[in-house]
Amino acid sequence: MGIGLKTREMKKIIREKLRESLNIKKDIIITLPKSVKWVEYEKELDKVKGGEEIINFKVNNFPKINVGCKCYLVHDGFIRGWMEVVGLSEKEFTCSTTGKKWVGKFIERSGPFHNIDPILMKGFQGFRYY
Repeated sequence: MGIGLKTREMKKIIREKLRESLNIKKDIIITLPKSVKWVEYEKELDKVKGGEEIINFKVNNFPKINVGCKCYLVHDGFIRGWMEVVGLSEKEFTCSTTGKKWVGKFIERSGPFHNIDPILMKGFQGFRYY
């Protein structure tokens, strides 16, 4: 039927262009593996709260977000809080906590963790827009 894009695709393009022109920020949400104990993760959060160090989260593709957006965290079935996104980078590094070598694309977070009243949410892989 006709030349051009489907209505749904057109709406998506228009929505993205509107966000860009109004400089509307998107936030994202990620899930920590259940194997990571929250008490242990809080130690990692304490290390980066001053902003000098970063926490990395590996992704297959970069989200379409700006530095300064919020990155919410799901752990054990609940949204626990958020941190600021300070960068997106493709790199290779060795984790200073576990000694594990990592290669790929990463969402970088740093600064204070902002606790919220837990909100029920099922975990998932990767990231989602929130």
